[in-house]
Amino acid sequence: MFWQKKKVDVDLPGDDDHREAFRVRPVDDRPIILKIAGYTFYVVNISGTGCCIRSNGFKEGAEAVGTLTFPSEDVVFPVSVRVISRQRDLCRFEFSKISPAAQNIIHAYVLDIQKNKLRQH
Repeated sequence: MFWQKKKVDVDLPGDDDHREAFRVRPVDDRPIILKIAGYTFYVVNISGTGCCIRSNGFKEGAEAVGTLTFPSEDVVFPVSVRVISRQRDLCRFEFSKISPAAQNIIHAYVLDIQKNKLRQH
């Protein structure tokens, strides 16, 4: 698959964000919901390797099991996540356990968002 190609490191001037995958913000009419630890969060951004939410309730390195919901596609799937960083109230997770089918859904979602943004410009 195209997203599983060899990683190429590119350093951009002033770029201190070295994530391994491109991330997008869900559009308002197509939110993504992460349910973990008995709480529901709207995903701030998502990529094929992880997602970000607004919460002060998780410590760096913490792991949790939950579900990701794509309401616009009526899709729910289980995920295991690990907190990789915190910045103020932003909590960044990496997917530590996710099915290949779920990864395909995420990659298709990210690609669709990218295509729509390109069409708008």
